[in-house]
Amino acid sequence: MLLVLLVHANFLSLGAPSAGEIFYSPVSSFFRFFVEALAIICVNVFILITGWFGIRPKVSRFCALIFQVFFIGAFIYIFLLILGKVEPWGVSGWITLLATRKDLWFVGAYLFLYILAPVLNAFVSSVSKKTFQKYLLAFFIIQTVGFFFKWKFIRAGYTPLSFAGLYLLARYMRLYHSRFFSFNRHCDMAIYVCATLLTTILSMILVGYAGQDGWLLYGFVSPIVIVSSVYFFLFFTKISFHSRTVNWVASSAFAVYLFHCDPLLLNRYYLRPIRVFLNNDSTLQFLFHTALLMMVAFFLAIVIDKIRILVWKGLLFIYHQLFCKN
Repeated sequence: MLLVLLVHANFLSLGAPSAGEIFYSPVSSFFRFFVEALAIICVNVFILITGWFGIRPKVSRFCALIFQVFFIGAFIYIFLLILGKVEPWGVSGWITLLATRKDLWFVGAYLFLYILAPVLNAFVSSVSKKTFQKYLLAFFIIQTVGFFFKWKFIRAGYTPLSFAGLYLLARYMRLYHSRFFSFNRHCDMAIYVCATLLTTILSMILVGYAGQDGWLLYGFVSPIVIVSSVYFFLFFTKISFHSRTVNWVASSAFAVYLFHCDPLLLNRYYLRPIRVFLNNDSTLQFLFHTALLMMVAFFLAIVIDKIRILVWKGLLFIYHQLFCKN
């Protein structure tokens, strides 16, 4: 989630560096391309974590996820309404909150993956290792072709289809010990850094000398980004680390996305301030202010979600008292 905050603080807020910026400010351009390449793995890693542990769909968990989306959106709206920063919603506004909202594309895609998980799990449990390998190879070849030819249904990875592929890849890595996924953690990190540098250098060449769009190689389904995501993820699977504090924060991590990407907050209170910092601050001040904004967004989201957890537990208690007594 820190990587999500970082990736939105870079290209989404400031735009990708142009050819002119690369030639006149090569160091700062390289830094921005490199940071984007470091952070663009964020969504893929989230799905790889999901696939590694596997989704075991339950109605209660699905309802809890829906409630989390609704609660954080409603909390932000009511808070801003009290401050006089937004207009009162009509019925359509609340319906939109419950259905789908601009800038929260991940929610719909992830919910679809959640619903699809039993089918994916059944596939994993019923096929041989060899068949599994053939399927994954075919899937990622077709997806890569679609990425480079800009097929609409691929859409650079903003779809449940790409999520399903990553989910199955993570299940395969967890179940089978392939030599490609069994390097030591130092090798994993080296591959991640090399893939990040490759994306950075190729992007600067394509923009600076070929006039291509700076976003070109930063799709979630870019093969280099997928390799980078996989080995970054595998690095952490080979570390023994236990922390109650980290677990406490991680249980609310998804709220960081829901909070700072909320349509009422994202542009006005996250992207726009970063652009102001860039125009008004020195380089060090810009980095400090941006990092501070990211930390504030992160911890505010965690605090709000802890309130949500208390409310949800209260609702569950009332439900059990009313409907589950013998």
